Amino acid sequence: MSRVLAISGSLRRNSDNSRLLTALPALAPPGMRFEVFPTLGELPLYNQDLDVHPELPSVRRLRAAIRAADGLVIATPEYNHSIPGVLKNAFDWASRPRGGAALSGKGVAVMVVTASRLHGFRGLSDTVRILTGLGNLVVPHPEVVVGGAPEALVSAPDGVVRPADPRVADLIRTQLATLHDLVRTSTARAAPARRHRTAPGPHSPPHVRT
Repeated sequence: MSRVLAISGSLRRNSDNSRLLTALPALAPPGMRFEVFPTLGELPLYNQDLDVHPELPSVRRLRAAIRAADGLVIATPEYNHSIPGVLKNAFDWASRPRGGAALSGKGVAVMVVTASRLHGFRGLSDTVRILTGLGNLVVPHPEVVVGGAPEALVSAPDGVVRPADPRVADLIRTQLATLHDLVRTSTARAAPARRHRTAPGPHSPPHVRT
C-alpha cells in the first residue's frame, strides 16, 4: 500500500482543484491510499525568523504529512500565468531545513484545473520546475491540464466527482499508474543524489537567506 498526500493549490471553498483531488481514488491503481491535506491557508508567509525549533504547528503539520507520504499529487490553478502564491509558500516551508527537507526525494504528479481552455500549462510548468529543482521526481507524461472548469468535473448522485471527459480520466489514470510505479520502486529517492551530482558547485543552495 502506497500513501499519497494530495494537496490543492487553491484556498477557495468548492475549488475545482480540490474537487479533482476527491476524484483520484476511483482513478488510481489498486494499492494507492490518498490523504488530502486540509489547507495551506494556515501557513504564514515564509520568514526565516519564524523557521525555528520547535516548529510552528502549521509548519509541523505540513512537513510531517509530506515526510509520511510515499508520494504526492498536487492539483493547482494557474494564477497570473504562474504558480499560486499559497502553493509557492508551502514549497518554501517544505524545502527546509537544509539537509533534511521534507519536500525532497518524492515522486509527484501535478495536475492543473482551470476555467480557461487556453491557459494552465505555464502554471503546470512552473510547478514542475520548482519541484524538480528541490530534488523530486515529477511524472513527466502525460501532462494533465483540465480546462473548462467547473463543467469539466461532474458530481454523481452519491457525491463522487469524476472528469466529464473520459479522455481526461484516462490521462489521470496513466499519470497515477506511473506515480505508483515510482513509489513502489523508490526511484524518486535517488533524485536528490542526481541533483547534487549535477549541481554547478557546492555553494549553490536552492534556498538562500535574504
